[in-house]
Amino acid sequence: MSTKQSGKLQALEQTDDNEASSEEPKESTKACGFAALIGSDTDENCDDAGGYACDNSAVKPEPAQAVEVSSKQRKAKKKKKKKRNSENKQSDTDEGEESVLEAALAQAAQCRSANSTHLAEEGSSCVLALAKPFFNADRERRRLFKVKTTLLSPGTKEPRKGIKLRGINEGRFLHYRRLFLVEPTPDDGWPRPDGCAKMVPDESQCFRIETTPEHSKVLLEFAACSMLHDPQMIHNFLMEYPFCVEGLLVYSEIARQSGEHQQAFQILRRAVYATECGFDGAFSPFQETQVPMLRGEACCSISWPRVRVQLAEDPSWPGWSWFTTLWGYMLALASQGLPRTAFEVCKLILAMTLPNDPTHSLVHLDYFALRAEEYDVLLEISEKLNPPCPLPNNTIVRLDFCLPNFAYSAALAHYLRRSIKDEDEAAALSTISVQDLTTPPQKMLLQPTEDGPSPPHLALMRAMLLFPRTLRSILETLGISLNASASGSPCKLSWSELLDRSPLKGETHILHQQHFLAHALVSDAFVQRCATFFRSEKMLRWLHACTGRLVQMCESSLFEQELMAVRRSWSEAPLAIASAMANDYKDFSAAEVGAERKAPRVLEEAINSLMGSGPVVVQEPEDEEAQLQRALRASQAAEDAQERRRLIEEQDEEFRQSLATDAAKHRIDDALAQLEAMGFDKAAAEEALHETGDLEAAIELLA
Repeated sequence: MSTKQSGKLQALEQTDDNEASSEEPKESTKACGFAALIGSDTDENCDDAGGYACDNSAVKPEPAQAVEVSSKQRKAKKKKKKKRNSENKQSDTDEGEESVLEAALAQAAQCRSANSTHLAEEGSSCVLALAKPFFNADRERRRLFKVKTTLLSPGTKEPRKGIKLRGINEGRFLHYRRLFLVEPTPDDGWPRPDGCAKMVPDESQCFRIETTPEHSKVLLEFAACSMLHDPQMIHNFLMEYPFCVEGLLVYSEIARQSGEHQQAFQILRRAVYATECGFDGAFSPFQETQVPMLRGEACCSISWPRVRVQLAEDPSWPGWSWFTTLWGYMLALASQGLPRTAFEVCKLILAMTLPNDPTHSLVHLDYFALRAEEYDVLLEISEKLNPPCPLPNNTIVRLDFCLPNFAYSAALAHYLRRSIKDEDEAAALSTISVQDLTTPPQKMLLQPTEDGPSPPHLALMRAMLLFPRTLRSILETLGISLNASASGSPCKLSWSELLDRSPLKGETHILHQQHFLAHALVSDAFVQRCATFFRSEKMLRWLHACTGRLVQMCESSLFEQELMAVRRSWSEAPLAIASAMANDYKDFSAAEVGAERKAPRVLEEAINSLMGSGPVVVQEPEDEEAQLQRALRASQAAEDAQERRRLIEEQDEEFRQSLATDAAKHRIDDALAQLEAMGFDKAAAEEALHETGDLEAAIELLA
């Protein structure tokens, strides 16, 4: 703006201010709207009375020019602001999504805390309460790696959150709103699956998984394809039935064993989608229901997520395919570095199957919680989990008394959740007495007091008292020299001297009378995967100090008798998860937590029965005619699949030839236009192009 224009504008403002003092507030309001046009910032240009008070009749050409100049400046500022916003759009979007995620997680935690408080007043608890934000794997990736990982559509910069279609496709994707395990992207465009098993509720507040006629037909065709042991045949089968859970499981395993881990995960993701679409409308992981149960002779009710499923022993039960899908998805998430999402899926599987555990999720739950640093949740589950089944009197319910992995993981959670970096181990151990170790589980305080015993030291000493063999396995796995002691430990005895004394000496061990074999198998799996948590010098000092204190207590014959009495009483007491320990963990293998990812026995038998390569129980032997008919059906199915494959290849070849013909026609038309532009006769140019097929050769021929 020029100096002359600025001076005239100031004079006009002074005149308008003088006139505004004698006018009504209505005119002042009109003037403020005009002032917003001549100023780039309304807050700076308007005064306390509401802005400039101008009369329209007093406007002169000079202020109009000033308005034009100011408008250009305002447009330039808006352009700069828009550019700055576009540059920061990505970071603002990520921060916004993170803030939304944090708010959602805080709300879920608040609801869970309030729910737990309410249930505690009623005498029951629900420690397996599920929250929808924790099932979103993409959000955990953004939170951990601070990068944008949402799958984008081609040519777009921002992800589309949903599919909104009109016309004949409207309503095809409304079922996406109920999904919580997998959120399909717009590029997926998955419709509602057909030919799958279904879930139905029953009167006992449980759900049954049943097959359908369409599902049985699909399984027959899949069995015919899988008998040929040809991955291409399974691929062709999935082209026709893209949401067959059994076929997706087998093809995902083939891709994983071939090293195509990302492809295997995407195939498994589609299987999870098909499984989730089969859930009944009343299946609600985020709502709880009161389940009446017996505790001894007393009747009570416990709160439980509305997801309990009735299990079947038949290997052909369609529910095993669903559980295999969830189990594989859980491990795949953990292998991708997403332990919090895997932890939530593991809780869902447990809520569906307890008091049984066919997928051995109790072996994975504590490990995922430690990796996700969910120490408070792990402690709450290990101390308060109350399975939905009748329990006799004097039953041990706490998981840190029932399983060795939870006993040591609870001690790790107590130790890692604290913010204290260096602690006097001798002072912490002096707070622990023999009475603390001999207190029954039913009388133990869930919330430790400030003047009470040190929770991590007490939990570790109790774990070593009940499961002493796990300690030696941890030291051997870490390669610790048993002839030396830990640096900085108040106990000066070596590891070998401590392990040769009571209560760690082999002759003094008192194992559980019914579940000692399952405890040994679970202990091996825990050591194989979680021994690295004890690798640091600080953790070894804590481990050695607690070991020395436990051995020191047993130096007194009176204290040793009390500790041995506690062991003996524990070995004879029934456990809350006795059904799972006796039926599901008798064939447990530590290979299930290894890199080979061996499936639990019941899931492996189910998949083998589908493929015809496993032990299948036959009620009545087939006669020769039935065998011949079955072989003919399999041969016919294979021929049909081969015919479908041939037709698809022919269609693809015709399509490619059509594209090549169209491309050649376009090239000839372009070349003919160029020759006509160069002055050649159209008929002669067209004949030359047909003879040579090339522009340069046609030019030479015409020349």
